[in-house]
Amino acid sequence: MRFKEFTRAVSFFCLAALSLQAEPVQSVHTTIDLVSDSSEIVPGQTFQLAVTFDMEPEWHIYWENPGASGLPPELDWKLPDGFEAGEIVWPAPERISLEGLVSYGFKDTATLVVPVVAPSDLEPGAEIPVRLDLSFLICKEICLPGDASLELTLRSGTTQKPSADSAVFERAREAQPGEEVPFEVTPIAMDEKTLTVEISGADLPESLYFYAAEASMLDPNADQPYTIADGTGRLSLPLDFAFFDQEPGKIKGVLRSPDQSWHAVVPVKSQSSRAASSAESAEVSVAASPGGLEQKLLDFGLLGWLLLAFVGGLILNVMPCVLPVLSLKVFSLLNHSGQSRSHALAHGIAYTLGVVASFILLAAVLFSLRALGESIGWGFQLQNPGFVLVLGLVFFLFGLNLLGVFEIGSGLVGADAKVAGRKDLFGSFGVGVLAAVVGAPCVGPFVGGVSGVALQTNTFTGLFIFAMLGFGMASPFLFLAIFPKLVAYLPKPGPWMETFKQSMGFLLLAALVFLLYLLGQLGGGAAITVMLVVLLVSAIAAWVYGRWAAPGKSFKSRIIARSITILLLVAGAFWGLRAIDAAYDNFTRGVAGAATEDGHWAPWSKEAVEQAIAEGKPVFVDFTATWCLICQVNKKTALRTDETHALFEEYDVVSLSADWTRRDAAITAELEKFGRSGVPLYLLYSPEGEVSVLPQNLTNGIIREAVEGLFED
Repeated sequence: MRFKEFTRAVSFFCLAALSLQAEPVQSVHTTIDLVSDSSEIVPGQTFQLAVTFDMEPEWHIYWENPGASGLPPELDWKLPDGFEAGEIVWPAPERISLEGLVSYGFKDTATLVVPVVAPSDLEPGAEIPVRLDLSFLICKEICLPGDASLELTLRSGTTQKPSADSAVFERAREAQPGEEVPFEVTPIAMDEKTLTVEISGADLPESLYFYAAEASMLDPNADQPYTIADGTGRLSLPLDFAFFDQEPGKIKGVLRSPDQSWHAVVPVKSQSSRAASSAESAEVSVAASPGGLEQKLLDFGLLGWLLLAFVGGLILNVMPCVLPVLSLKVFSLLNHSGQSRSHALAHGIAYTLGVVASFILLAAVLFSLRALGESIGWGFQLQNPGFVLVLGLVFFLFGLNLLGVFEIGSGLVGADAKVAGRKDLFGSFGVGVLAAVVGAPCVGPFVGGVSGVALQTNTFTGLFIFAMLGFGMASPFLFLAIFPKLVAYLPKPGPWMETFKQSMGFLLLAALVFLLYLLGQLGGGAAITVMLVVLLVSAIAAWVYGRWAAPGKSFKSRIIARSITILLLVAGAFWGLRAIDAAYDNFTRGVAGAATEDGHWAPWSKEAVEQAIAEGKPVFVDFTATWCLICQVNKKTALRTDETHALFEEYDVVSLSADWTRRDAAITAELEKFGRSGVPLYLLYSPEGEVSVLPQNLTNGIIREAVEGLFED
């Protein structure tokens, strides 16, 4: 009997031990396991479950605050009634840099521990089924979503005993931050960019880094300078732009040295003390801070940013890059003058929806690409030569249409009865889409700062801000649609509109010339040749359509003409997109942009800035792009002038050009460091390394005042 009892006990123990560990699951580039720390679950007591990731080399998953991009794992527990799962106990994270973006996560292995409380009425000997549905994002050069389902059967007992997997939990505890920081952390200064804290205590480590547990508190892409002087450390924490909307009293996170980590809480100085402390931090001078109307709007938090977005979108209507497309909307208003209020309102709403939807879609694409590790900013579409080619083709066809090479639908000039019969709401929507696509990269007043903030907030808030930019851009035409009596003051449709229509066509062709220049910067002469070939094929297609598909031609003639037109357009665009990519790839990098315009400007790099400052020289940096018209105007009127060249020589200013015409991860990261998602951005570094942000619209006087101000006593 004793032998039988012994064998039964051994068998029961083995089965119980096996039940404490689920079968490991192989998912995308990682093996996942679920284990328990206890061989028996005692009623009313807490036990721990652990999810382990064993990742392939160089792949990583994310911490609770993923940093610049990524998503943390999500655990969905299916537990019996009465069991309560707690929050994840995370290991200390590490910084993972990819294409200029810094994320927080774990490489190789990671163990997420979750405490679970058993119900007090649990019966001894009962089986406890545990199921975990897990979703996560795992990344290397690319990011892949993963999921897994793990099941574990536990048993209840009277005494809580360690399981055979206790070593897993021991290693997990070693990877978790300590509960008490052995140093005193005291805030000493804060401005709009940086929170500086003092670290005091014995045996300060040589380096420290603070991981904020909550996103949108600190900027993960910016450095955290740490110095030690007289036994006291100073750590500079770069604030995220969404930080001031939340106004936290403290920031929770993990303070980490090279070989240890601790849970830490950083107190935050109140708003009232910010002004007093700003003088202690010279990271960005007064020239970088907003003033006047902008500062008053910012005082309202998110509402202020939304108002700035609306005003910035409104101003986009007078930007040179938008005017060619708006000419189409102006022509449409002239055609619809004198019509009913409902007719005008329908077209105004269609145009507004086109603009707003396009801003949201562009922003959503941008957020998605950045979440996948792409280092891009607002205006990214004009960095793509294929997009520029397609946009140029659209401008060209619109221009030919307005010049009379072909007509779509009934004539645009005629009696009021014809105009009243038009139902081209899709046309108004399409003009709104085109206006948004062309106008989005224009970084006018307020747009640069607003879009930079939008990209640093959560996705929903960011999309809301970009939608407000689009609404501001569409608002003048929506206003005219709501009050059609104002449109009545415009001239009535008549024969004179034929001349006006053709002049609008020439304006679109002028915009095409600019796009050809931009393609030359992106892909050289070969890219321009590709565009010209595509335009030639498109011109033939437009001529065929206008000659044989016009009203009055036979049905057979129209069908054949339309088929040939579509074939030519599709074939030309398909060939052009392939050829333009080849031209771009073969074009010698470094010849495009302002960096080679003359001998006064050198290419920008962080090393070039640091070297100039080490030599005691001031530095002026021009963040620019060929497709940025404000940048080009500032070059002609202020930056590339004899007066500015003489000023820089007089004060020995090192002038650097950061050309963002093409995608450049380092430039994107630097723009984001200063709260911008696009160009222009103008920085002036003092010989001591302090940096000032100059206005977007420059004059020789503004530059002279800023440079001379560096040397005033």
